[in-house]
Order: sequence, then structure tokens, then C-alpha cells
Amino acid sequence: MKQQPLSVIKDYLLILLGSILYAASTVLFIFPHGVLLGGTSGISVILESFLPFSPGTILMVINFLLIILAFVLLGRDMAVRTLVGSVLTTLAVGLLEKPLTFAQPLLASPYLSALTGACLIAVASGVMFYVRSSSGGTDVIALIVQKYSHISIGKALLITDVLIVIAGGLLSGLTVFIASALGLLVKTFGIDFVIGWIKKLQSPSKT
Repeated sequence: MKQQPLSVIKDYLLILLGSILYAASTVLFIFPHGVLLGGTSGISVILESFLPFSPGTILMVINFLLIILAFVLLGRDMAVRTLVGSVLTTLAVGLLEKPLTFAQPLLASPYLSALTGACLIAVASGVMFYVRSSSGGTDVIALIVQKYSHISIGKALLITDVLIVIAGGLLSGLTVFIASALGLLVKTFGIDFVIGWIKKLQSPSKT
């Protein structure tokens, strides 16, 4: 069924808002402590140790490469929405990285920073997934897993991201590993909660 123009505009505004919130949360709370929540942001933090580029630059390159997968395995509409979400998120990270990077992390505790960032990213991702979009990267894999199985988005992300967190923890130490593991759990289960909450708000009230 074809969407009405106003509905399409609303969806893309939500993608824009989700992308900005995702990028700001990543720059403010994830990058400063080298926390890994999986996804391409986690990969970018790991690769920063080996490449002469910032996490934001690495994130942008990886996301643009992985978005091709969406066009191959997802439907055209979802692939386009995912492309828009990925481009907006990676551009937002690039634009916000300098102005939102401070001499000291906004939150001194890596655990609190990971949990705060994970909660905000869960909201951003949940909104984007609800309108059949994503921030790109391993979110594309989660969308593919959901499309061809009965696994929820949050659980699919947990499967795809847990290895990234383990690898990052081995490289970065126990503190980063624990903070990342806590953040990953909050993000993945939080996304399912946000999607369910939005669906509940959108469903007609029973009389």
C-alpha cells in the first residue's frame, strides 16, 4: 500500500531526528571513553588504534561501504530509507565531532557514559527502525536477519554486535569491556522497548 505524501514526509523527519540524536549521543558519550556498543561505531573505535584517522572518519567510510548490502538484500524502499539514515547519521557524526569533543569527557565515569549513550542511541535507533530505516552499518545486517527470520531487531543486533564488543574489550581492557557490555545490553533491549512503545502509542485505543 502506497503511503500518503504527508506520511512519507513525517517518516523522513523522524529519520533526520533519529540520525542527529544517534550522532550526538555517539560523539558525546561513546567516543570519549572508547566505549564499544557494537556496530560500525564500535569497529571505528577499534580501528582507530591501527589507522591514522578519527573514529568519525572511519565510521563514515565503513557505513558507505556496508550500505551497498541494503540495496542487494533489502527491498528498494527500505534500502533507500536506510541509505538516507546512514548518510545523515555519518554526516552528523562528522559535523558534530569537533564542536562536541571536549578536553574532558562529559561524564567522567565510563560506565555512566556508556549507559547514558546507550539509552539515547536506543531511542534514536528505535525511532529509525520503526519507520523502516537505520543508521547503517551492522543495523543493515539486523534488518536483514529480521526480514528473513522471526528474531526481533534488538536480538538481531545483539547477535551481530557481541563479537565487536568482545574484540574491543580484549584490545582496550576490562573497564572498557564491562562498560561496553552493559551499554550493548541496554541498547539492544532498549531498541525493542522503544519500538514496542511507539507501536502502542500508534495503535487505536480500545473503548
